Amino acid sequence: MKKTKAFSLIELMISLIVISCIIAAFIPVISKKLNSSNVSVTGNSTSDITTECSDKFSSSCKLCTKSYCIQCELSSCAAGSYPESKSCTCKSCSNIFSNCATCNNSKCTKCINNNYYIDNGKCMDCPTGKLCDGINAYDETICDNPPSGYFCDGNVLKTCTSKYSMYCTSCNATKCLSCSSSYYLKDNSCFACSDQCIACESATKCLKCTSGAVLDTNNLCSKPCSAYMPNCRLCEGANVCTQCNGGYYLENASKCSSCSIISNCSTCTSSTQCEICNTGFYVNSSGKCSKCTISNCAVCDINGTCLTCNQGYHPSEDKKSCESNSSDFDCSDPNFIKIGNLCYTRKNMGDSLMLPIPYTVNIAQTGSDYCYSQSQKCCWKGTTATPCDSNNGSYSGCERTVCNWNAANEICTKFNYAGKNWRLAYNGEMHNWGIYAVNLGDNGLMVCDYAAGYGLARCVGNKICYGAYNNECTPQRIWGEKKDDYDAYMFSSGQGVTSVYGTSKYSAYSVRCVTEME
Repeated sequence: MKKTKAFSLIELMISLIVISCIIAAFIPVISKKLNSSNVSVTGNSTSDITTECSDKFSSSCKLCTKSYCIQCELSSCAAGSYPESKSCTCKSCSNIFSNCATCNNSKCTKCINNNYYIDNGKCMDCPTGKLCDGINAYDETICDNPPSGYFCDGNVLKTCTSKYSMYCTSCNATKCLSCSSSYYLKDNSCFACSDQCIACESATKCLKCTSGAVLDTNNLCSKPCSAYMPNCRLCEGANVCTQCNGGYYLENASKCSSCSIISNCSTCTSSTQCEICNTGFYVNSSGKCSKCTISNCAVCDINGTCLTCNQGYHPSEDKKSCESNSSDFDCSDPNFIKIGNLCYTRKNMGDSLMLPIPYTVNIAQTGSDYCYSQSQKCCWKGTTATPCDSNNGSYSGCERTVCNWNAANEICTKFNYAGKNWRLAYNGEMHNWGIYAVNLGDNGLMVCDYAAGYGLARCVGNKICYGAYNNECTPQRIWGEKKDDYDAYMFSSGQGVTSVYGTSKYSAYSVRCVTEME
């Protein structure tokens, strides 16, 4: 049997020296890492370093000793706390600083309220006669121009809430000027609006209700009529319906019945009289719906003329037929504008017969029409200025159609004008719109001018757009691609300022479509 050769004493000593040198070489590196974390450690304690740290500290600690976290990946903490590196946990600011709201491990960065200001990283009482904002203390010269929510009594700055009401938001030395949301001003005091009302003029006149409530004929907020009776839009209490949702008619005072009882009817006044037929049909002399005989006609009349053709077609001069849109489309039509290799609809979709809204989108024709925008594809036709001169030759405001995102996407994907595939603009494609909207005005991408008072689509009869998210109908904003399941990108212009950011896809904004040109 062959014998195994044993280590000589010299070889063993050399091996131990090499191992010691390797350990010695790494000690400065580890020590530097520990020192950078304010941890003092000797060479002997490096044997305690481990990656199993979650039990001792937190899952954010990736390398530690028995007493300290060496590698902490905790980057942020909730408001009122800060990441402490040694323990790799979030520590409350109040544990080390009095009256502190936000901090780091060495100083307070903001105090809990405006009764304090920061001095050398600590919260100090706001001096008498001065204004503090939780960070800074301002000199008495602030009384030359008191900020909102304050007034000056001689040279002493005081809050409006201290003299008038805790809900008074602006004032002077003699009276309160405005109140917080959901409160109204009366006799220098602020009083709460009625139940479910978030903006009011008095206790009996509400201007805007909370989500889920409606403004009734008595200017008070109540449950939607549909909560009492299905498909009822306007009601008197819980028992009497006075008007039904679109697509339904009032059969009796407490029941809304579907217009589908009349074949191909979308809007009716009774079980025998249709008012508006589905696409491709018209109301005949008997009140029923007859099919349009003109090929590719979407809307025709009883006289056999086509008023609106299917997308990709347009009515002939005598309106007796639908002609195909020109295949040599070059984006030069007044309804379009070319930016780079992209062609955009200059005017808002739905504001021109050439820029139609498909029948698959629910259109509210009047300000009282209600549309559940969270679950439907909804558009509202309305006016954006009162009074509104529709013959002023300008498209910067006046009449405008606004839609929720689901409807906007439907409109553009079904708009096959000139055989092109249209869509909503991407986020990056919207960033330079300000050049072609605000700067070029009616010669560019036509956008409502917020500065001119066209900030809210009031719909027909100066009504708000019932059903839109928070009744928000702002035609100077334009939809873009969807950001996620809830939000979407939006372009906003007003007073020469433009921006692109995410917003709720349930709001009601203008619609522009875009296609790539060869």
